[in-house]
Amino acid sequence: MKMMKNNNLILLFVVILLCSCGERQNKVPTTETIDSGRIEVYCDASYQFAMDSIFFMYQERYPKVELAINYVNSRNATSHLLSGKTRVAIIGRDYLRDEDSLLNEYNVPDFYKMELVNDGIVFFVQADSPLDTINTDILTEHFTNHKSLQSQLNNLTFEPEFVIAEQNSSEYGNFVNLICKQKKVSNHPKLLPTTDSVLEYVKDNSKAIGICYLSQVQGKFYKILRVGYNDSTGQYIPATKPPHQSFIVMREYPYITTLRLYLQDDKKNLPFWFGTFCEKENVAVNTYQAKRLVPCYATYKLDDQRRPKR
Repeated sequence: MKMMKNNNLILLFVVILLCSCGERQNKVPTTETIDSGRIEVYCDASYQFAMDSIFFMYQERYPKVELAINYVNSRNATSHLLSGKTRVAIIGRDYLRDEDSLLNEYNVPDFYKMELVNDGIVFFVQADSPLDTINTDILTEHFTNHKSLQSQLNNLTFEPEFVIAEQNSSEYGNFVNLICKQKKVSNHPKLLPTTDSVLEYVKDNSKAIGICYLSQVQGKFYKILRVGYNDSTGQYIPATKPPHQSFIVMREYPYITTLRLYLQDDKKNLPFWFGTFCEKENVAVNTYQAKRLVPCYATYKLDDQRRPKR
């Protein structure tokens, strides 16, 4: 029954996609300029904490623009984008495997993308938890081959419970893409409605390991686990560095994510200029940094303390 339900969802998705592939010429308002018109945006709800301020500042700057914001889960935002029902979507994950397959199978033209910020999927526990580190191989084995953490970690006296936001969230999508490497998930984490409920659950359960974005948990009273991984050359990088924005800038963290703004086409129209504001405007970039995100449109100068001083 579960497989039939999934197949029905995919079939519905295919029907929506096929009906809309020939309609990429969206219903564009006849009177639209750089600072007037109407934009409807479908935005990943996991990033409402940051994007609320961006949208407010845009509206202050361009009061003649009617800005309609819909905060939805990432699956919903992607569906509206692929079906041509929105000209602007902001999504915190890459396509999932079924979405990618449909795009390829039906030769759907790619969308114009603007990269807004980088973030990272992290694992966190109560501050006094005995857990400090984890590594990517152990995580993949746990979720795709059902291997317990106790069997893989020395001196662990209990089996932790992983918890994450619901399966349509971008956190869960990144979990599938990055942690499970798009393999079938055989050992599912506990699913909760929102990231806030994940944070609360970990606060109340000493054996829980929460999975969320770095920006969502950093600065709160939790311990974020250090993660060991193999780099692009195959060299093992031990779990010595706590997840931090500086390591995301240096690409020295295994689970880096990107929040992107998608446009139906590459035209110098109102959605394009709206996207440019979200991507490059100084007030937007500064806001992202204040929200513990890593703006993609920024210059970074990092003093690497590992390098010998001259």
